[in-house]
Amino acid sequence: MAVTADRLEEYSRKRDFRKTPEPEASLQPGNDALFVVQKHDARNLHYDLRLESDGVLMSWAVPKGPSMNPRDKRLAVATEDHPLSYADFEGVIPKGEYGAGTVEVWDRGVFVNLKPKGDGNSIAANREEGLIEVWLEGEKLKGGFALVHTKGGKGRNWLLVKMKDGEAAPDRNPVEDLPRSVLTGRTLEEIEEGKGYLAEDPPNIKVSINGRTLALTNLDKVLYPEAAFSKADVLNYYIAVSPYILPHVGGRLLTMKRYPDGVEGGFFYEKSCPGFKPDWLSVTEAGKTKKVAYCTIAGEAGLVWIANLASLEMHTSLSRAEDVATPTAVVFDLDPGEGMDILDCAEAGVHLREILAGLGLESCAKTSGGKGLHVYIPLNTPVSFPETKDFAHAVALMMQERYPESIVANMRKALRKGKILVDWSQNDEHKTTVCAYSLRARPRPAVSTPVAWEELDAALHAKDKTLLYFEAGDVLRRVRDKGDLFKPVAEQEQELPQAARLRR
Repeated sequence: MAVTADRLEEYSRKRDFRKTPEPEASLQPGNDALFVVQKHDARNLHYDLRLESDGVLMSWAVPKGPSMNPRDKRLAVATEDHPLSYADFEGVIPKGEYGAGTVEVWDRGVFVNLKPKGDGNSIAANREEGLIEVWLEGEKLKGGFALVHTKGGKGRNWLLVKMKDGEAAPDRNPVEDLPRSVLTGRTLEEIEEGKGYLAEDPPNIKVSINGRTLALTNLDKVLYPEAAFSKADVLNYYIAVSPYILPHVGGRLLTMKRYPDGVEGGFFYEKSCPGFKPDWLSVTEAGKTKKVAYCTIAGEAGLVWIANLASLEMHTSLSRAEDVATPTAVVFDLDPGEGMDILDCAEAGVHLREILAGLGLESCAKTSGGKGLHVYIPLNTPVSFPETKDFAHAVALMMQERYPESIVANMRKALRKGKILVDWSQNDEHKTTVCAYSLRARPRPAVSTPVAWEELDAALHAKDKTLLYFEAGDVLRRVRDKGDLFKPVAEQEQELPQAARLRR
């Protein structure tokens, strides 16, 4: 069967990738040998059997799960094909979305088509004929299994049967006896609660993430003493939040803010990627006067490797590594002066949003993780840093003119007491801003957290600044319920008006 984009059309149609952490549809080269079984606690608990074939994962939902007893005939309902990247997906699909519930990688391995009818190990022709016989080599499932098409369920019903061979075990029930994920060692309940899979004992371990082996060290070191939040907790947070932070940190020049002795110790910024980095971690050289080789991560393994350096904070450029001269967004850093707090920043942010909306621009907000607020204008269209910086400066001056009692656009500290600085200067090729979902080095593990405009309105109405403060656990609960509120910053396309329009 040809590898074509429409193989994943149904998969994409059923999902809103702005809200679900599931991987977006993409065709990838493979070898027709991967299988995965995902335990899925949706409306009803079931097990999704997926077999690789021609660049996708053919999928069946097995309500009772696979059996090692040849006498058991388990219903297997054919579902839409999934992308190969789904084999690594473990997490929580938010309420209201298709398949809402918790997903665990229950088993994974390789398979052999016992009766190939097409090219290589492909099962496409076997599925068309209605009989698939495969030998599974997983961590829990081993031996021959047959999928037999039946007439029920509008043509979607199959039976999954364990074949009679040396691996058959009528008295063994892996579904009940082996409940944990083969990927992270977690149960469904632990995944739903956002618990990580790294323990503090032993303090140094090796793990495999997306096929990359990482040596993780000093897991028992407490990096946030006030919260008893250890390095293991830091790594577990970044692993759990990886589907949401990677669209914003991945593929960008990364500056690390490292705290080897925790938030109460010293720190240093590191722009140059360390010489001991793994071979698979990319670097990007950038800089007008002096070239710097920045770390440029692409996936979860790179994110965890960076976090293992005690880089609690991750600061990113406004441009992507492949085109460092083209910003993908405009940022305004709303910084409170003496006597002001995040509620004052929220009020300024609401005013800023109104001005931008009047210019036909949509915007997104996130907390700084402290008292400040960051407002972004998604662009993702051709533009230069001089243009975005000039525009941001013009908007800041407009804010200052409209709200002189509370807003200042001048950087001088003497002018900032009792006012909010609308810092427009971050819109520069050589500058970075803390990334969405990054931890902050505060006494407790606060996070720079995307927020909806309605949340700012609610906090202002309640006069409650605690409604705009989020720690790591809060953020993991939020993304499970709300998805990535900052996704437009990575994807939405908008044309930037000329700054001269604002000065008329």
